[in-house]
Amino acid sequence: MRILLCPDSFKGCLPAKQVCAALTAGVREAKPDAEVLQIPLSDGGEGFAVSAAAVTRGVLHTCTVQDAYFHQKQAHFAVSPDGTTAYIETAQAAGLQGIDKNDLHTKNASTYGVGELIAAAAGMGCTQIVVGLGGSATTDGGMGALKALGVSFFNIDGNRLAPTGANMACVHTIQTSPAFEAYRSLQFTYACDVQNPFYGETGAAFVFAPQKGATPDEVRTLDVGLRQLADAYHAAFGRDIRKKPAMGAAGGLCGGLYAAFGGEVQSGFSILAESCDLAAEIAAADLVITGEGRTDEQTAYGKLPARVCALAKEQGTPCALISGAITADFSPARFGFCDAAALQTGGRTAADAIQNAAIYLCEAAKQICERVLRKA
Repeated sequence: MRILLCPDSFKGCLPAKQVCAALTAGVREAKPDAEVLQIPLSDGGEGFAVSAAAVTRGVLHTCTVQDAYFHQKQAHFAVSPDGTTAYIETAQAAGLQGIDKNDLHTKNASTYGVGELIAAAAGMGCTQIVVGLGGSATTDGGMGALKALGVSFFNIDGNRLAPTGANMACVHTIQTSPAFEAYRSLQFTYACDVQNPFYGETGAAFVFAPQKGATPDEVRTLDVGLRQLADAYHAAFGRDIRKKPAMGAAGGLCGGLYAAFGGEVQSGFSILAESCDLAAEIAAADLVITGEGRTDEQTAYGKLPARVCALAKEQGTPCALISGAITADFSPARFGFCDAAALQTGGRTAADAIQNAAIYLCEAAKQICERVLRKA
């Protein structure tokens, strides 16, 4: 019996690697002699670097960077075994995790630390940069990351601007330094599972900024700023991001980096799945277990568990779902999961499910294995 575990992180609770460990304990209680394979996954958001290190058998490197509000912190990125490819996690340097909701003010936040991670990877000799674009606390259009990589922003009076969302609308000219020119040979891939444009009704400000502390008035101001910044990027770098899909990912970070460096947008899930040949691993398994922190109707539109389930269907392997919560608008059976379990069930509160997630994950994995194997 070969059981494959490939969950996403349970955001705000456990990283995918710890989810795998808890699930493994439950599987072994149900089937002590089973072969258990752990492949912690990510769609480009929280946990992307750790997942990349796991699936590529790479190494995590840690450095000191500035977080979204310019406080020093330790952040890590993954490097492939051959030393050529770095996997940068936006959430590590400019993420929401650890910031109280009352302290979120995305207009003052910056992606500067993401640029510092990119610079650190380039300094180690990496030439391929894969940027995971989920979980950011920022809406700065990439100004911060580019500032860390040698780009300066000026207003109409020639005054240098701090790289925050509040200053996007003031950008009149952009200048690059010799340091920036040295980074132009880097090859960028943007790990992103959203298609939102840089600005507009479905853009970075209107869709994502409210989750990051922006008021309705601030959302409108940020959108105006993104429009101004897109024009400035076009004038400075010659790349037009104004109508290109996915440029609004991570508060416009994707658009800023693309404007300056070009590159390719790919699904974060696909990047990791291809790196570990996930389809072949699923084909060789007797049961696949995946999961996420919350499963709802949005899961059906390409979130990680849905992608895993789709691959399992193609390979004819049963796939079970374990999530922190499964809302009533999502039917696991109708979508194709052979079984499902939620941590927040039977009267458990969300706080209880989060605090005791490892215990409940173990229990759920045991119960699912027992039910699925009994049917088999």
